[in-house]
Amino acid sequence: MTRRSPVPSSLAFEGTARGAKFWDRIAVVVKASPETTFQALHEVTLRDMKFAWLLGELRYLPSRLAGHMPVADSSRPFMNTLIEGGTLILRDDTPREVITGSAAQLHRVHQAPQRFVNRAAFEAFDDPDHEKLFMSVRVAPTGRPGEHWLVLEHATRALSPLAERKFARYWSVIQPMGAFVTWQLLRAVRRRAERARALPGDERILQAFDTLTHGVTIRRAPRDVWPWLIQMGAGSRGGWYSYDWLDNGRQPSAAHIVPELQHPTVGTIFPALPGATEGFTLLAIEHERVLTLGWLAVNGTPEVTWTFVLDEVAPGVTRLLVRVRGGPGYRFHGLPRSLTRLVVRVVHFIMQRKQLLGIRRRAESTRPDTLMPADRSPTADKDAA
Repeated sequence: MTRRSPVPSSLAFEGTARGAKFWDRIAVVVKASPETTFQALHEVTLRDMKFAWLLGELRYLPSRLAGHMPVADSSRPFMNTLIEGGTLILRDDTPREVITGSAAQLHRVHQAPQRFVNRAAFEAFDDPDHEKLFMSVRVAPTGRPGEHWLVLEHATRALSPLAERKFARYWSVIQPMGAFVTWQLLRAVRRRAERARALPGDERILQAFDTLTHGVTIRRAPRDVWPWLIQMGAGSRGGWYSYDWLDNGRQPSAAHIVPELQHPTVGTIFPALPGATEGFTLLAIEHERVLTLGWLAVNGTPEVTWTFVLDEVAPGVTRLLVRVRGGPGYRFHGLPRSLTRLVVRVVHFIMQRKQLLGIRRRAESTRPDTLMPADRSPTADKDAA
């Protein structure tokens, strides 16, 4: 596999934030195009990062009570909230980078951000009791096909030595919380980008009635997660790793790798329930990367596709994405279309979340060297045409 390049710096940002003494940079890997990632950036809301939003509300509560800052609307896009609060876009190179600037007495409990009509007014501002905060959000290649770094970098420049000393004390306290909020924001953007990203299996249902995407990060390499996926299925197979009393006849899902279930081929049935002849048919398989299941109609076309994708986002760390797509005519147990969408979204979220956590727990609790080399070797399975 191609070596991932280091997180790059930005000459444009370094030039804009020249003189800043306090810097913080966090990056995550996103398996999406720059266009898709920037679209997600402009759509993500405070509601998408609930815990970070709560920390922010606690931090700015005194200012809100004093009437210096309005109450944040958690349903509004995060970037819109920043701009409405006084942050100015200094440079917009979408979909590669956007640089913003703001000014406030950041070291004080009460916040009253300054507002500027343009960049010239921002650059001319020099009140010695204030700091200027610069932010860069950028997307850069990692050197691997289909993935990018999503980077958020902060830089703060105090406008006087006294303000710098005051901010230094504040920075020592707030920096860990700020880093956590940044990380939460980047993860929220990644989740939105993942939902919009095209995945293998999407082409099997071109006009989907609905599409649901979920993911989990697992601290194991893809080869250590893969065996748990290919042995899924109720009854005589490994189970679904979800609520066994509901989808596996109260039989516990497997807690170990079952060697005889490690070599499914296209057409293999993964039973939906114990003893059932119906189930999900294996439509496509790409060793240690993609598993696409489908619930087939009488004519053999998929009514539902269920795709599992393994992305290695760091050495020994896997992002497992799961996408379900329903065909135009799909109805959940004959329910009307409007009710089908509502019921499926609720039920699928509950069951899928449990399954993802079950897979993560099993993969992370199994030593990587417990699989025999034969179990790790590629099979003769090929992607379905």
